Amino acid sequence: MSADQGLVRVSDSFGVRRTRAGSILADDGTNYQVKWDDTDEEELVPRGGGVHVATRGSLRFLALSDSRLFHAVFAQEPLAVVLHLLAESSVPLKVREIRERLAELGLRNETWARHGPRALAVLPKWPNVVRRQKGDTLAYAWVGDDLPELPSEAEPDPEPAPTPAPASKPASSPAKPIAAATPAEPAVPSAERLRRQMSAARSLGEVARLLTLPREFVAELSPEVVASALRRVAAEDRLVAGWLDALTASGPIGALTEELATARAANAALQSRVDELEEWWTALEQSTDPSAAIRQPGS
Repeated sequence: MSADQGLVRVSDSFGVRRTRAGSILADDGTNYQVKWDDTDEEELVPRGGGVHVATRGSLRFLALSDSRLFHAVFAQEPLAVVLHLLAESSVPLKVREIRERLAELGLRNETWARHGPRALAVLPKWPNVVRRQKGDTLAYAWVGDDLPELPSEAEPDPEPAPTPAPASKPASSPAKPIAAATPAEPAVPSAERLRRQMSAARSLGEVARLLTLPREFVAELSPEVVASALRRVAAEDRLVAGWLDALTASGPIGALTEELATARAANAALQSRVDELEEWWTALEQSTDPSAAIRQPGS
């Protein structure tokens, strides 16, 4: 049994999660022989619910053995956590799969929503991260040797302060049922949410933020949606209005169109010449072959 194989026993008493980690010394198929980290004592631990095996140093081991530290590390170094996740995966992962894998490890949605976008913003261009085509979208894989170290200690992510309840007022009418609060949308947008945000954008800063998201998000935006957003911004921003005027002015566009047409015509002429030379070359090769009849080009 590898010394790297760790065991975490998780128990829940009265809503309090308790964990105990140790090293697996032996496994007979029914029980693990475990040496606990906190006391160095050895114990036979039966297989079953609440008993988890994970490689020491892995994200899974960290998440199982110290959930609070796992969340604190992600809040402090979200990119490092994502890179470790990619390195531990046997296949490239899409953004959605990265989020799902972290959720499986117990990462809370609010922690991901608060800190995940920081990692995703730089992930596509990070050294030793490569992008692979996976289905109809891109996935990420780690191909390097040295991963950034995860902090062994980290400050817990501060919980948002509860909103004080408003002072009660005398009821003047029969009480109505209170509608459940609408859950906050995640910071990492879905395709539909991204289109809604772009359609509602009223400032250049907001448009720029949406366009600098990782490519798999921006690809969900059609040119029409982006153009419409820029036109709305132009109504209140003279600089953007000037950009649009310059881009849509008939002069510059016409000049570019003429240059493109000239380049295409020149390219067609060159291709015709290349075809003609290839035909002559073929004829010359045949003329040097005694077994072949001499054939002049065009004959």
